[in-house]
Amino acid sequence: MSNNLQNSALQPLSEEELNELKELLLADSLSDEAMLMSTLDGYLTAIASAPVRLNPSEWMPGIWGPTKEDMPTFATTEQAEHTIKLIIRHLNGIINILNKSPEDLEPILDKTEHQSKVYIDGEMWAYGYMAGVELCHDQWQPIFDDADGVKSMLPICLLGGGANIPIKELVELVRTPEQREEFSMQIPACVLQIRCFWLSYTKDLPAKRGTVNTIHRDQLKIGRNDPCSCGSGKKFKRCCG
Repeated sequence: MSNNLQNSALQPLSEEELNELKELLLADSLSDEAMLMSTLDGYLTAIASAPVRLNPSEWMPGIWGPTKEDMPTFATTEQAEHTIKLIIRHLNGIINILNKSPEDLEPILDKTEHQSKVYIDGEMWAYGYMAGVELCHDQWQPIFDDADGVKSMLPICLLGGGANIPIKELVELVRTPEQREEFSMQIPACVLQIRCFWLSYTKDLPAKRGTVNTIHRDQLKIGRNDPCSCGSGKKFKRCCG
């Protein structure tokens, strides 16, 4: 990616452009492992919140999937540059909000229906966030070595099925839609707490590294083209996804 492309993508996305990016991520030509909008928003928020700066070449491939075979094939160079520009502008928008008015951050969370009731569900957002953390896990480790840091990360880790939560049984706290909604509503505050942690963190803090367990998902992540679990008969990406 050229520096000119990155430097030109400074303006935050409008609502119309966010919807455009959402539709681009829904394309059937993308890999089944490519991120949808909520997951991408969490992924980019983690990158914006990271204690180190990552180059686009380090995080862009993760959007499309875990392997080289997942890399998208765009119809034209212009289409590729436009898509990438929208993604970078969305990242810049998150960075600007965190720097200037972090209380205005509005994570893009999914909604899910259960027994005729609609719930806010930040699972896929948190899944993306934890994928962003894993890009530079060693640099994130100090927040998991700190008691207050673990508290700030806990809702995101539980929802996202992430690592570094010392009590594996805590996963029972996100079994139901009601539980997931409760933790999902805490996400904006968690992002602010994480930001405050890194702002106050200094390299001369005593190391408190210890052994931690990993929370694993009991169920496989639903693929974007799989039938939606709500029973609608539609693809996940066109329904609850």
